[in-house]
Amino acid sequence: MSEWRQGGNLFRPPSTPSLVFFAGHYRSGRTRQEAQPSFISIASYCRSDYLWQIRGVNRVGRAPARAFGRDGPRRHRIHWVIDLIAVACCVGLLLAGPDQSVEEAQEHASQGMQAAQRGDLKIAEAELRQAVELAPHNPLYLGTLGAILGREQKLEESNVYLEKALAISPHDFATRRNLASSQFQLGLLQPAKKNLERILEAKPDDAPSVLLLGMVEEELKEYGQAAKLLGSVPDQVRQRPESLAALARSYYYTGQKEKARAKLEELQRHTAGPEGIILAGQVAAQANDFETAEPLFASIWSTYPDTTKLGYTLALAQYHANRLEASQATLRKLIGSGHESSEIYNLLGWCLYKRGDFDNAVAAMDRAAALDPSKESNYLDVGIMLMSHHHFSGARAAGEKAVEVAPASYRAYRLKGLAELELVDFLDAEKSFARALELNPKEAEAIRNLATIQWDLGRLREAESTFEKGLRQFPQDARVCRDYGVMLLDTKGGDAAMESRAVSLLRRAIDLDGSLSEPHYQLGKLALRKGNAQEAVRQLEAAAKLDPADSKIHFSLARAYRLLGRADEAAKEVQIYKTLNAGEGGSGASPSARGKNPSHPEKKSDPDEQER
Repeated sequence: MSEWRQGGNLFRPPSTPSLVFFAGHYRSGRTRQEAQPSFISIASYCRSDYLWQIRGVNRVGRAPARAFGRDGPRRHRIHWVIDLIAVACCVGLLLAGPDQSVEEAQEHASQGMQAAQRGDLKIAEAELRQAVELAPHNPLYLGTLGAILGREQKLEESNVYLEKALAISPHDFATRRNLASSQFQLGLLQPAKKNLERILEAKPDDAPSVLLLGMVEEELKEYGQAAKLLGSVPDQVRQRPESLAALARSYYYTGQKEKARAKLEELQRHTAGPEGIILAGQVAAQANDFETAEPLFASIWSTYPDTTKLGYTLALAQYHANRLEASQATLRKLIGSGHESSEIYNLLGWCLYKRGDFDNAVAAMDRAAALDPSKESNYLDVGIMLMSHHHFSGARAAGEKAVEVAPASYRAYRLKGLAELELVDFLDAEKSFARALELNPKEAEAIRNLATIQWDLGRLREAESTFEKGLRQFPQDARVCRDYGVMLLDTKGGDAAMESRAVSLLRRAIDLDGSLSEPHYQLGKLALRKGNAQEAVRQLEAAAKLDPADSKIHFSLARAYRLLGRADEAAKEVQIYKTLNAGEGGSGASPSARGKNPSHPEKKSDPDEQER
């Protein structure tokens, strides 16, 4: 994407003085070169076409649970850094008239461009801000400032200026592409896709936009479309290791293994060198193609300078493919050869935990914390493990340590609050959840946690107020609807209006997320209380299908079958209930301290539990 594209409407007649455009770029793994000024007359090019090069960053050293939630690692998401290849500024006049403010704006813009060319982005930003202040409706200045901010990784602010530029000049496809690139890095995949599709409707052969749209589709797991798009711009794809990896991954997931392997061979020969081989090995391992992956890692084992990184990357790929024994062996090999790190022990802890070795998993997490006492994720991870095995005092200690090393962490306070809730220390739990909400007011989990503890403390009006706030702020969050509905049924049983509201919330939760079992269970219980056995069976069967390991669902389903005279089915459900109930004193699913999973605790006043 180092080429300049020319075109656009003329701001002034061809007699306008020439513009000076400075075009420079650097690619991943290369030394930045001094850019040479390019002189382009306004007759041929009057608008800056600031393309952003996409350069991948392979984050191979992240702790698994921090990167992937409580269940450990999943496929690494490609994170991108967007580099400004080119920005442009007018040295002559863009607008007619002798207005001094216009000239001042042009001067600031020119100084900003020169600073950007030197790599002094702070000065460039300051100058462009002054230019925009003097000429707030100039799309060139707005777009250039947005590009500078993008290069500084101030992506959200960059988007503001790029969107302002597009509001004035909606057909500036270079700025629209820049905006899409920024949105892609921020994870705003649908808006990025929409902008890129708009560009390609007008310019179907715009290769950089095709490339980026292919990357967006791959992130959306639309692998067929990603393979089609990326495969159509081979010259663009082969320039970047991460786009080769994305195309290979897309081929794997569309059943085209040999094409995927061919792309990985290209990646091996890429100028990225050993890093490209590591990336190729990761892609193959993620696709369970260990016949390809392991030789790739082995090929650089003796020459790669960072054995710890290489070994960890291999172990992480093996973990991701659920080859836990192999991952554990790789980690033990590293440790045995003197290569210890907090990340290695953290991953070892997850391997042991998923293999059912809880005690050694906790010991490995303790060692991870000892090697890096400042890393919050180690305390969160061991806290999750302790919560899942009902060691709530230990989980509380882990939460307190996480708060100590990361006092501004929402997740640390949330873990602490969840443990305090299980220990029936409601007042401390309320303080922890309130602090978590203060630190992260945009997180629905924080609102749910606070409302739950207010409910447990009997402060129902406060709980209702918190839930109502959650509904306003997160109208599409199924778990807010679910938890609020459960609370209303639990506390407003005799109030017809509130019962109707609860039913409405539970049904909305089902509409928003069909994977939730609790709304079906609650609606089934309500139907039982009202004597509607047919509706109860319908709801409870749905709940049991979604969560077959929840004993209370089977108990209620047995009651419903008995009411309908279906004795054999009732007996079967009772037996399932007894089997599950006997094993529920061990380890069970626990709420994630990372905010990835539901955290609503089972209410101790469950009518079915009382009836037992």
